[in-house]
Amino acid sequence: MQLFGKKLDAREEDIFSELLHFLLRKNNRTLSNDEVVELTGVSSDLLYKWVKAGKLKNTIFPNIGAPCERCGKITQARTCVSCSSSIVNTLKQEEKDQAWFKQIQRRDRQPSTYHYK
Repeated sequence: MQLFGKKLDAREEDIFSELLHFLLRKNNRTLSNDEVVELTGVSSDLLYKWVKAGKLKNTIFPNIGAPCERCGKITQARTCVSCSSSIVNTLKQEEKDQAWFKQIQRRDRQPSTYHYK
């Protein structure tokens, strides 16, 4: 079974080397994902896999990207800008909530000065 996996990996590497050779031509560097899939016949899943693996750098191919892991929008990073800012805002709110909760807990631990006679 491992031999079959190695053959598949070798086939993917052959496809990748042909695709890279195609993309490195001056006219093809600015193609988008859809254009690359249409012109080469490479599946979009393989293209996304290579972008996520870092084999296709956005500095060389600025219009090729992979889907955001949160919303699915095509981007050069793992998450798009709007999802990243949403995550950061959620984390900031969580920190504020934790600080407020700790403050409430400290207030409850203080001994009360009210005594019965």
